[in-house]
Amino acid sequence: MPHILILGATGTIGNALAQSLVRSGNHTVYGLARSSAKAKSLALQEIIPVLGSVQEPQGFQTLLEEHPEVSVVVDAAAVYGDSVTLLNLIIDAAKKRLAKYKEVGVPAGPKLGYVYVSGMWLHGSSHNVVSDQDPFVGTSATRTAPVSMVSWRPEIERLVLASETKASLDTAIVRAACTYGGSSAIWTGPFSAALKAARAEPQPEKVQIQLDPLGNAALAHVDDVASGIQALIEKLPQFAGTGIYPVFDVMSQIESIKAIMEGAARALGYKGTVELAGAADGDVVGDALGASVIGDSGRAKSLLGWVPTKKGFLHGIDVYAQAWLAGFENK
Repeated sequence: MPHILILGATGTIGNALAQSLVRSGNHTVYGLARSSAKAKSLALQEIIPVLGSVQEPQGFQTLLEEHPEVSVVVDAAAVYGDSVTLLNLIIDAAKKRLAKYKEVGVPAGPKLGYVYVSGMWLHGSSHNVVSDQDPFVGTSATRTAPVSMVSWRPEIERLVLASETKASLDTAIVRAACTYGGSSAIWTGPFSAALKAARAEPQPEKVQIQLDPLGNAALAHVDDVASGIQALIEKLPQFAGTGIYPVFDVMSQIESIKAIMEGAARALGYKGTVELAGAADGDVVGDALGASVIGDSGRAKSLLGWVPTKKGFLHGIDVYAQAWLAGFENK
């Protein structure tokens, strides 16, 4: 049974992935937790908690050193400024494992696997078709710069794919689309504006939402993103050293931002007109949510066998808006 360590196991994507792996019955799952309270929440989900953080890495360093059965580390932490440090710590652990093989005379022990969870916003916002086989994404050679919220990620991706890194690790990258489902916390800004209008007495005739009115978002339900990452984890040993470009966009729909917001506002009880006015200056989240990303996941489907199951944000907007509301009011 493969053993997987997830960094960011209490976050939106990391926790969905951990639960998916546990439910499969094929994996033992460890999750990094910053506090005893978060460790207890992981244990309740049958995820083995590992206390620690970038600042206090001894817990997961010891796990990787003393448990060679841990075969893959997934970084779903999305921690700005700490991702390079995390990667260097994992590389160091992988080098120690390879040195241990040599020390005890193991001729060809497996490399530690490493999956970095990035995002499709690296493609930037445009109505041009984008591809996960484009090696220039995030560089000066591309037509569109990454949206500002993820402008730091290209450096991490280059480090993950560097030959020096791959000498010690089997690496791959999943670029997740904008997620929906569950608490949908990233949608709180625009959804809360619609909710405020819905609960006003009397309701205003028009509510203005700070998103691009022409935006067409690449989307995936968080559970589908989790199954895509799981598919990559399970295929990672087969790809190592084959020459397959190990970067996969994971998305299942492209939908109009305006239609999403009109549907969400209606589901939250607003009866007036929804007007999208573009992201406010300095609003990096609104800028990202309104981004147009015209991509596809053909490679993830054909090479990984990934099969997304959710029909779309708009298709289930009543359910998803109420799920967001429950999470919002349960803070």
